Amino acid sequence: MNKKEVFINMENEIFRGNLLDVGLDNYGIVYNIYKEFNHEINVEYVSGEDEGKYIKEDYYDLCILLFSFSTIWSQVRRKMIIEKIHRCLNKDGLLYIWDIDKKIGKIFNGDIKILIPGKRLKKIKIRDFNIIQNSSKENTLNIIRKYFDVEEYNFTEDIYYIKAKNRCEKQELKEVSITDINDEN
Repeated sequence: MNKKEVFINMENEIFRGNLLDVGLDNYGIVYNIYKEFNHEINVEYVSGEDEGKYIKEDYYDLCILLFSFSTIWSQVRRKMIIEKIHRCLNKDGLLYIWDIDKKIGKIFNGDIKILIPGKRLKKIKIRDFNIIQNSSKENTLNIIRKYFDVEEYNFTEDIYYIKAKNRCEKQELKEVSITDINDEN
């Protein structure tokens, strides 16, 4: 089994405003980048179902999913999370996703090295041996396009990056029920 090594330079990333960091593992990467450029730090972390109850709607300027979207196994659950992020971001809110590009029938075994401000290097080990899970870039783009307009997209070395802007400006259009999401499957 080949182990992949991927390098991502996030040293010049600037995140401003209220930040929602969605993920199961807190690598400290998003926080360290955010605190470099923000004096009043307001980072909300969501790592479980219960914590999501405390997240405010129409409040956050940006949301980051750093290698966390691929850890969600269910397609329906991914759609629900994107819909929730859509409601939590303000009308000009931005969604940032960095994740692995793994199609059905494939595995991913790799070390991700991320350069953050201060020339510090963080390392993430990602192991995804679930051959029936689809965490491909195409799959993610299909999910987010219902609520977001893609502004930037990059793909290198089995890793993709997406920056997307919250599409909806009218509150009444943001009212989407979970049953609507389930009916699409």
